Amino acid sequence: MSVVDLLLKMDKNKLELQTKEIEIKRLSQAAGEPIIFKVQAIPQPIMDEIQDMAMKINPTTKELDLDLTELKLATVLNGVIEPNFKDENLIKHYGAATPYDLIKKLFNSGERDAIYNEISVLNGYGENVVEEVKKQ
Repeated sequence: MSVVDLLLKMDKNKLELQTKEIEIKRLSQAAGEPIIFKVQAIPQPIMDEIQDMAMKINPTTKELDLDLTELKLATVLNGVIEPNFKDENLIKHYGAATPYDLIKKLFNSGERDAIYNEISVLNGYGENVVEEVKKQ
């Protein structure tokens, strides 16, 4: 059977976005009980927008630079689906001005990187995504 035939035969509903639950230990310790966050792979059109937003033109060299902070914050904002960091009550409670500000107040830089990495794996970045087929 050809690859096209296999793809046509496959149930396209099985290609839904992957999700995962993660715990930030420091926050759980502070709360006295587990605080579980639900993260999800980001749909490709939104991921494209995030990558475009993170590209900045360097005023000195006129070359494109990747703003890693912007990339990671936008990925965390869009990839964490529970809780919603755009929730006005949550933003107000922590004295944040924006969802990005809330993320910075809740998580230290290492935690933000860890969450970004978890979302990236769900988006297909990482090891064991592609396997070489060896002919015998």
